[in-house]
Amino acid sequence: MIRVEAGMSTARFCRLIDMPERTWRRWQAKTRAGVQAKGPWPQPARESVRDRVLFHATAHPAWGPSQDLGDGPP
Repeated sequence: MIRVEAGMSTARFCRLIDMPERTWRRWQAKTRAGVQAKGPWPQPARESVRDRVLFHATAHPAWGPSQDLGDGPP
């Protein structure tokens, strides 16, 4: 959209943002075909062990609340 509104060629736009023109055209083709450009990404490993971490952490109250797991104050 920005490139079109500025009346800029694809080659010039790619040089401006330091991206190979082939990469730009590949992303555009995927977008036009309705394919997701990137992802889906796998969930972080911490999601798979969350319950075990909470169980272990509650056994050791001296560690304090685990804020990154959502069970403590913000």
